[in-house]
Amino acid sequence: MKPFALEHAVIKAGGMLRAGDPGLLLTAVHFDTRQLAQGSLFVALTGGARDGHDFLLQAAQQGAAAAVISDESNVPQGLPQGFGLILVNDTLRAFQKLAAAYRSQLDIPPIAITGSIGKTTVKDIVAHVLGSRFSVYKTHKNWNNHLGVPYSLLQIEESHQAAVLELGMNHPGEIDLIASLVKPEISVITYIGDSHMEFFGSREKIALAKAELLPHTSLDGLVLLNGDSEYLRMIAHLYPGQITYYSVEGPADIWADEIRSAEDGMHFTVCFSSGERFAAFLPLHGKHSVLNALPAVAIAQRLGMSTSQIAAALSTVQLSAMRFEQVKSAHGPVYISDAYNASPTSMEAAIGTFAELFPERQKVLVLADMFELGPDSDAMHAQVGAYANALRDRFSLLVTVGEHSRHISGAYEGEKLHFATKEEAAAALLPLRDDRHAFLFKASRGMELWTVISDLERQP
Repeated sequence: MKPFALEHAVIKAGGMLRAGDPGLLLTAVHFDTRQLAQGSLFVALTGGARDGHDFLLQAAQQGAAAAVISDESNVPQGLPQGFGLILVNDTLRAFQKLAAAYRSQLDIPPIAITGSIGKTTVKDIVAHVLGSRFSVYKTHKNWNNHLGVPYSLLQIEESHQAAVLELGMNHPGEIDLIASLVKPEISVITYIGDSHMEFFGSREKIALAKAELLPHTSLDGLVLLNGDSEYLRMIAHLYPGQITYYSVEGPADIWADEIRSAEDGMHFTVCFSSGERFAAFLPLHGKHSVLNALPAVAIAQRLGMSTSQIAAALSTVQLSAMRFEQVKSAHGPVYISDAYNASPTSMEAAIGTFAELFPERQKVLVLADMFELGPDSDAMHAQVGAYANALRDRFSLLVTVGEHSRHISGAYEGEKLHFATKEEAAAALLPLRDDRHAFLFKASRGMELWTVISDLERQP
């Protein structure tokens, strides 16, 4: 981060200088004392489990040269002489303003990605493909909310040539806020599904919330929409600039044809409406993974990469943990951990993909609750059960865990077991932990279903 003066931070945060030399140079902005470096500006966030004002002394000891505060009465004695203090009404909003001001100084194309499902995978693939040629910053882990997005913006260095940022939400207005900070040149909306249905009530309302990204995208930029998601076509009129649709179901502006699954991943042909085509390989599984790769192709091409460069980068893609991740076992089985999060659409996609893999093994589905689905949650779980039931000849056993997943079990007519707890499920799965079996673990993150894999591996 290019050093900036304390007085500049006062202006951009919308605050008042209460202590310190206006010309004091600051080198970074952070709200976590563990991440502070010499010369940092510490933001004393409030409203959470802890009050940042209680860590002002610790921040100074960690190298902070100044702090953004909202309560002067909570400033401790003993701060170093010359320590800067910026008083604001709301430290979180000040943090966001500082991030927006920093973003305005960046001469790189920010790429914003949102959607009900697939946004983290798309972020990873886009960052990987672009990273094969450019210096790229991507959102840390899943820091995609009103706090994580400004944090990400402030981590971008002058050496970076592109930034790939994930934008998440739970309620209306959240994308509007964080997109106003990012002001992307390129935006991607991956899919409109049932995630967060509890807070919106309909897919139409979810689509409108995701569409809050569009007015903040540069008019000279590009918006990529999943052409296989009918709800995204309903909101396309909200962006007057260039829109590119991508698809795996048929011709679009960019689409995948001749999709073929192999043991090592997916082979397919990338097709453009211009008539251009090229062969590609993706070391991930499932048709939905091919769909998630297409935005990376379009973005890389826009930024000047050749099709041969794009194809080479796609062939070495790796995803974040717990996204259909194959976990090694010391005991012989194959574990597929897709337990980072779940919705009915993503759970069905995982089940369908798993059904095509490991034909030499007995396959076990381990499924647990999906959250934030609203009043139709039971029916949506049953829908997943019916989907799995249609493929039941591919699976030797279905194991469900939790209160809601019993409806998955209820709609499944094959061999099945249901448990209230993960510990009970792990005990039942232990005798199957051998080189004849493969397991798929899928659930909402709050179920922490990945711990079952750890429990199985810990047993002798």
